[in-house]
Amino acid sequence: MSETTVTKMNQQVLRETILATACGGMAIALSTILSMFTVYRMPQGGSITPASMLPIVFCALAFGPAWGIGIGLVHGLLQFVLAPFAAHWASVALDYPVAFGLLGLAGFLAADKDLRMTQRNVLRRLSMISMPRLITAIWIAMLGRTASHLLSGVIFYRSYAIESGMNPWIYSIVYNGTYMLPEAIITTGLMLPLAVLFTKSRKNVSSDNG
Repeated sequence: MSETTVTKMNQQVLRETILATACGGMAIALSTILSMFTVYRMPQGGSITPASMLPIVFCALAFGPAWGIGIGLVHGLLQFVLAPFAAHWASVALDYPVAFGLLGLAGFLAADKDLRMTQRNVLRRLSMISMPRLITAIWIAMLGRTASHLLSGVIFYRSYAIESGMNPWIYSIVYNGTYMLPEAIITTGLMLPLAVLFTKSRKNVSSDNG
């Protein structure tokens, strides 16, 4: 491998790191702002928001799972700082950094890394993913976060289930599903039109250049 090739590769990695860092910061800020506009807030934590998780999932799809998980972790920690709620100190990890970090699982269905990095416009990276793959990625991310909240509910919030006479697993599934299902639907409903829009935009640019 020539020195020129190595230099170009290093420059590409540096550019990708800068892009991911900048987009990650904006995603965390946007997700935090959107999380403040709650449609409905649950009594023991959790809420329905206007797609506050979409920016985090987008970053995972644009930059891969490592960046997606990292950005989600930071966002989760910030969520705890801004709106803390915990039944036990140990539940903080599952309900905040771990839960939001698992949104980065969507990145495992992102476009191939080498292909992604050829597209400098990160918004158009959505166009590199098929619709079925995109939908699957979103729901895997949501299921990942739900699973973390589910475990937290069974382990740390079981007293609420016992008081209501319900099995802790059923109680946690119903409780967390009440807000996570609408969140997943809202996120999917907004992400798909964006993917279509950026796909058309990419085709138009390609036609103009051709």
